[in-house]
Amino acid sequence: MPLSLPLFLYLGLLSTIAAVPSPSQAQGPPESSALRFLAIGDVPYSDTEMFHLQTLLRDGAAEDPPFILHVGDIKGGGQACSDARIQGVADLFRSQPVPLLYTPGDNEWTDCHRPRAGGRDPLERLALLRRMMYADPLVLHSDTLSPTTPDPAYPENRYFHHDGILFLLMHVVGSNNNFRDNNAAAMAEHRARAEANRVLLEQAVQAANRLDARAFVLAFHANPLFEARMPRRGFVPVIQNLQRLLAQYPGPVLLIHGDTHRFRFDQPLTDTQGVPIERFTRLEVPGSPSVAGVWVTVQTHVRPAFSAQLVYPTID
Repeated sequence: MPLSLPLFLYLGLLSTIAAVPSPSQAQGPPESSALRFLAIGDVPYSDTEMFHLQTLLRDGAAEDPPFILHVGDIKGGGQACSDARIQGVADLFRSQPVPLLYTPGDNEWTDCHRPRAGGRDPLERLALLRRMMYADPLVLHSDTLSPTTPDPAYPENRYFHHDGILFLLMHVVGSNNNFRDNNAAAMAEHRARAEANRVLLEQAVQAANRLDARAFVLAFHANPLFEARMPRRGFVPVIQNLQRLLAQYPGPVLLIHGDTHRFRFDQPLTDTQGVPIERFTRLEVPGSPSVAGVWVTVQTHVRPAFSAQLVYPTID
């Protein structure tokens, strides 16, 4: 049965957030130092952008962050969905001296059925993406972070605890999250992944509470379109997951996404009085044609707990 779009999903989300204790009530030891990492996404869309991305990663790695995060879309939507394009970025990730975190975008697989992208089978492209990016641990070389991957069928879905912060990577993509109700295979994939994401979130929240995590950072590709009056049908499970997260975890939450290529750092959710909900922050990283990243700092002993600084590659 097709998912409906009840307004109470948004209203319920807001009322749930309002009922959860404020960040000052969250449990956990005080943080003595800041955690800083680089977030990027929606690049490279061309060979020129690939060159600038290499420079951006070089500059970022030189500051020795614990990891670099890419939130997806590693090729342009109009580029052919070829093995070579994915392999080129996989080789770039492999060459970095710091761990890489990567969650897929729609351009890599969901949109490959479009004629301008080569008319490829999205599910075949997704299987290839998983082989190239996740089957060989040396590509992302993030095992030093000790990630937990609850379902081997979704190697991109993982969470880990680092310096008192719980990090969660969840596979949610643009283009309505592969919700295509005229395609049975797409809908089966969408539903199965939505269930895997629900289980993933449940386990990550339990881990965050058990470990007294001082903050929760969630990353996926899609812009869930908070400004819309109603969520798109493919994003209904995403909104439900956010509702569960904010209901069950009392500390500050940062969502990092890409998709619409606009740098934003804000509190997009408000309470019933229209007041921004301060413990939920959204960061959207910039994207093509801009090759840029965002240095994210987490320090929960101050308010706000999250800060962001836009950075561009140096020009030699």
